[in-house]
Amino acid sequence: MVAVEFRLKLSSAYSIRVPYSYQCARTYPLPAPSTIKGLCANALWRVDGGNPVDIIKRIHDTSLGATSRSEYAIAVSPCTVRVIPMNALLRQFAFTPYIDCMIVLKNGAENLGKKIAEALKASPVYLGDSESLVSILPNSVEVIKNYEDFKEGDMITGNSVVKFDFIKEKSINEKGVVLYMQDNPCNIDAVLERYIAPLKQNGDSYEPLNSLSFIAAKKGLIVKGKSVHGIFSNEQQEPADVQKPKRSKKKKA
Repeated sequence: MVAVEFRLKLSSAYSIRVPYSYQCARTYPLPAPSTIKGLCANALWRVDGGNPVDIIKRIHDTSLGATSRSEYAIAVSPCTVRVIPMNALLRQFAFTPYIDCMIVLKNGAENLGKKIAEALKASPVYLGDSESLVSILPNSVEVIKNYEDFKEGDMITGNSVVKFDFIKEKSINEKGVVLYMQDNPCNIDAVLERYIAPLKQNGDSYEPLNSLSFIAAKKGLIVKGKSVHGIFSNEQQEPADVQKPKRSKKKKA
């Protein structure tokens, strides 16, 4: 297992479209797992080239998940008109100065993790729509190999976006903000899963929470970086990118 943690520095508002939002392209306050995987794939493609679809599929297939958090308040705008050639779209924007992200890869994908880390240090990327350019602080990029296992019934604490499947106590709704996010960036028809973010909504802004604690509904692992403490599944810890040898056909006599 290997994780890559990094910090995004935002100099302008960003818009991460919520799938199926009607009439106005509403934005997530924090990037979804699919957005983080796409950002990593974009950085890797800019450095190594190749087929971008194959790159993002490889990252998704070898990952255990991705998460994000912010230490700062997130301001969200009303839906505003953004004019593009021959069209006008209503779109919502958000802003916070920094967002911390983490992606975790399976056993056997250590080399891919190192490549992603190096690409993130060198590549310009965007967050959500193609106009929301962001920079990655090179000193914030860390490769992490240590983690802690937990089992069903354990009390666990994280500080980033976590999938609802891990939570046994449904009263957790009152402790954070429930978001419906996409995990698979390769799926044309977005399948939204239930997540909870360590945020408290206050009017048009979200205030960050230091942590979220709950009883685990199933086993998993916690990866602790400098800023992000992420909770992920460990059910797919088999080696990644293993190719089975082809069997040669025997020739008939």
